[in-house]
Amino acid sequence: MSELNYINSKKNIILYLVLILTFGLGLRLYYFPYEVPIATDGFYFFVYAVKTISVNGLPIDYSTANTGWANFLSVIFIFFDNTNPLHLMDVQRSVSVIISTVTVIPAFFIFKRFVNNNLALFGSLLFVIEPRLLLISLEGINYSLFIFLFILSIAFFLKKTNFSLFFSFVCIALCTLIRYEGLLLVIPVSIMYFVKFRDKRSTLRFLGMIFVFTMILLSVGILRMQVTENICVEYIYGTVCGEDGFSNQFLSGFEYFYKYIITGEQIGEYSDLTHDFHREVYDKPGQMMIGEAVIESFSRIGKFLGLSLIPYFGFFIVFNLITRIQNKKNFNFDSKVIIFCVSVMLLPSLYAYMRGIDEIRYVLILIPLFCLLSISFKESINHRILKDKRIFIILILLPVIFSISFIEYQKRDYNSDMESFKVSQEIVSITNVTNVYSQGGYIKVANLFNEWPELPEASLFYKIGITGLLETDFKKISTKSFEKLEDFIEKNRHDGLEYLVVDEETRLFSDLRQEPQEYPYLDKVFDSDDYDFINYYRIYKINYTVFDKND
Repeated sequence: MSELNYINSKKNIILYLVLILTFGLGLRLYYFPYEVPIATDGFYFFVYAVKTISVNGLPIDYSTANTGWANFLSVIFIFFDNTNPLHLMDVQRSVSVIISTVTVIPAFFIFKRFVNNNLALFGSLLFVIEPRLLLISLEGINYSLFIFLFILSIAFFLKKTNFSLFFSFVCIALCTLIRYEGLLLVIPVSIMYFVKFRDKRSTLRFLGMIFVFTMILLSVGILRMQVTENICVEYIYGTVCGEDGFSNQFLSGFEYFYKYIITGEQIGEYSDLTHDFHREVYDKPGQMMIGEAVIESFSRIGKFLGLSLIPYFGFFIVFNLITRIQNKKNFNFDSKVIIFCVSVMLLPSLYAYMRGIDEIRYVLILIPLFCLLSISFKESINHRILKDKRIFIILILLPVIFSISFIEYQKRDYNSDMESFKVSQEIVSITNVTNVYSQGGYIKVANLFNEWPELPEASLFYKIGITGLLETDFKKISTKSFEKLEDFIEKNRHDGLEYLVVDEETRLFSDLRQEPQEYPYLDKVFDSDDYDFINYYRIYKINYTVFDKND
């Protein structure tokens, strides 16, 4: 066996691929947040999945946007004990972690179409240890399954057999059910299909693939619209009742662009979670804002593209570009497919960044392309790397070290999360009204645990265009507009404010933290020091009898 092809046999390829899978899974399990409930975007998917099981069908009046992940989870949850919500949340995270890890398999088959097996395995390692994808998998959201189906659809398409082409379109349909932007993938795949296949038989095959694709979306879309027929949203095109989970999102995008960018209409109070950004950037009523929108979109996409090259892709890509600067690169069909697909899939990022949604995950769809660019070494350099195993080992170790260092820097403080959850459990057990405090997002989780197996209902905010929210009886009052604690209490006493949650960040409580004895009308009922918390938390009950006398 040639020295340059020491990973050439099928047995060796499988062995090294299993080692990469094991390492990727082990790394994820090491950072797995055991006993910490899900409080981010994955919380809605969790509730939707459990609700699906409890009603034995799709929940009525719950927003169906991107709920394919929740539908998938509901099937998994059937096989587990549903008496403990924390256990089910661990299952949700575990499924996300496993999917994130096995994505390396279709990725490997894409890489090996461009480079030899050694470098394809190296690219697989770069993919499985990518720190942001790893951290996202721990959140239990739909992105890991979305990336898996995206890569799998491209892998099937590049294989170019009847079976694989049909399954490519099936994966695209499923991808759309997970995240609505997956629908865009059908555009580049269809175009590239006719670039490659132009005979009559291929046209008939394409019609069959589109039929299968349409039937999947149509059947699920009809079910979703039936259970959301009471959700009616007014667009410039008219009122639409019912959500299929994907077309509504595109309608909302066109609506937003026309109303707030083209005509310059000012955004309403409850229309969008990013309305503060909109008022700051597009504060010119009645004027066209296309220039500002373009600047916001491309400045942010440039920023996040740069950040996505950290911690190791930037080095490999720049190195390869420099070494190939004098070489003319002719892109083959497979290269064009990947470049075209990821370029089209970047369009949602332009829309999100135009609205001020600063999430790097919108550009992470480029990670497969980054891996390819990182392993596409010049032939002479490729020869030297594979000839000297020491260089190859160094190339393996450096990304691993950089990735782990990045994860250590960026990972959530799970001890703080657990403390915040315990404080939230304490406050929901005694009241349903308090002030806003740091990491108060665990209130909704504490409520869920407190009322389990009862589940929160869909929020009535869908009537004014906000979907994907859940009803809660708990009220959190902002402290931002107050300078004195007494004014805050007096202003909100008639809203049922009886307890205060004091953290170490809220400016309004700075004097209270320093000199609690100066507030005789506050009776401490919880002290984080009694539980050896790392972070500062106090819960006080307001004694209004003493407060009125003190006033």
